[in-house]
Amino acid sequence: MSYHSLLLRLLVCLPPPAVPQTEDSTSAVSQLYSRVQGTVTAARAPVQGARMTVFEPSLAFFRETRTAADGTYRFERIPPGNYLLAAAAIRHDYEQTPLKVSGWDLRRDFTLEPESHPGAWRVIGTTDPESFDATDVAILTPSGHVFFCHDTVDPIDFDPVTGGKTFPSGSSAEQGCMSASLLDDGRILFAGGQDGSDPGDFRNAIPWVKTYEPATDRWTWLADLELDEGRWYPGLARMADGSFLVMGGGTAPDAQRTPTCERFQLASETWTFTGSMVNPCEFPPAALLYTGEVLATWSPPQLYNVQTGTWRATGDFVQPDRGWPGHSDHSLVVLGDGRALAIGIRDAGHGSAAMGEIFDPLSETWSVTKSPELVRLQAEVVQLPDGRILVAGGETKVANPPVEDVLGIVKWCDVYDLVTDSWRRVADLLWFREYHAVTLLVPDGRVVTTGGTLIKFQYGPTSNDIEAFEPPYLFRGIRPRIKSLSSTDLSRGGAITLEIFPSTRITHLVLMGMGAPTHWVDGGIPRRIVLPVEQAGTSVTAVLPSDPDVVMLGHYLLFAMVDDIPSKGKIVRVR
Repeated sequence: MSYHSLLLRLLVCLPPPAVPQTEDSTSAVSQLYSRVQGTVTAARAPVQGARMTVFEPSLAFFRETRTAADGTYRFERIPPGNYLLAAAAIRHDYEQTPLKVSGWDLRRDFTLEPESHPGAWRVIGTTDPESFDATDVAILTPSGHVFFCHDTVDPIDFDPVTGGKTFPSGSSAEQGCMSASLLDDGRILFAGGQDGSDPGDFRNAIPWVKTYEPATDRWTWLADLELDEGRWYPGLARMADGSFLVMGGGTAPDAQRTPTCERFQLASETWTFTGSMVNPCEFPPAALLYTGEVLATWSPPQLYNVQTGTWRATGDFVQPDRGWPGHSDHSLVVLGDGRALAIGIRDAGHGSAAMGEIFDPLSETWSVTKSPELVRLQAEVVQLPDGRILVAGGETKVANPPVEDVLGIVKWCDVYDLVTDSWRRVADLLWFREYHAVTLLVPDGRVVTTGGTLIKFQYGPTSNDIEAFEPPYLFRGIRPRIKSLSSTDLSRGGAITLEIFPSTRITHLVLMGMGAPTHWVDGGIPRRIVLPVEQAGTSVTAVLPSDPDVVMLGHYLLFAMVDDIPSKGKIVRVR
């Protein structure tokens, strides 16, 4: 064989030259990309709008789509790898399965069951050496820490992320049974209460007003309340401009309740009398409504006109017999649609009482909600960013309740869903806690509580544990993350822009007023404001309402929501 013939045969046997591969190539490598599709059903019916995600746990790879009207979904061109494929739909259990992609088209169907995850309570720290079992107050501060205090002398600054705590300086005089809230500039305001000479007697009401500045660890005395007889258990409602209305309370020297009220003037940091309530009262649950009037519900329900400084009676509860003039049996929150919800009912021994009533400010009428399996009063009530409301513990008047109790106090917890007017039992508290507990929402979406374990001052042991509830929405897959904000100082009618990670579609933003609870009242901003959004890529923009009665001045937690799944909250201030 000649040299040229041999060379020709070798060339014929060589493979063709390599061709660079692209995603559009029809090469063998491109054939490794896969389509993943399937159907999502619940109760044998297709689920439309279910959130479908395929992702690596590190989120180096993340894709998202929604199911169509027939419940079908499809992901195109998923590269080879090991993933998790998940389905999430509101009011259904979250489902997740491993997914190995290696070049074959895959089908994965999901059958979703009604939501059943109970969430979880966990101990995250202690208030040692203090045990808060009487005049407790908790305030979420601009740092994201919680300021716990029961007498202004022995406060604790608690970090709910790390579980660490510090011990700020105390004030020069003991002050308990007061109301408290967070001022626009980050100081904490303490108004009224009683001194520590005989805390169980309630006859030593004081008119004192102090502020504490966490940034500088400094206490400052302000001008006293106008009522020289003082106010223990005074009501406190925040106004649209960030000022306050103080209501009622017990007075010295005989603890007699008063109907008088005062307004706090921000510029001068002084108090002036305003109109008196329909009845004298103590610690009335109260909140500014979207109509611009303050609703106070203890008792009977009444409205305060901020412009005229006058009170008038409004529609009474459907269930009016609630034990007035004693302690209130309910807490009050302002809902995202502007109505107000009172949760808690005293007279439930006959089994037919409704645990919630909703006030419509347009008709000035109340309507009852459905009730959970166990009706209670003086529970811990916290509105959540997904619009549901956590109702933890409380006292039942039901004879022989179906769960363990201590003097009627139970660990039973529910979430109330306003949209469906339904209740679902979730994980029990770890400790029996009565109304002296203080419970609030923190930026990472958990709910933190402590105190109230000395049941009716009769039963121990007491605990200084701080426990946190992880709501069911923390177990529903990939949460959105707020990478950056255009500003943390917001204005009414102004826009805010967020960058989101991963590339998920945000359904809405939520502003949650930061809490300052004591007993069954909240001196903070007890409301949830829903903001529609526009999104381009990972950039999300929303505009705040311009109505000052909707968006009060002060501090809020801002959450980016995907259906009922919140991001970690960012602390913002409306100025």
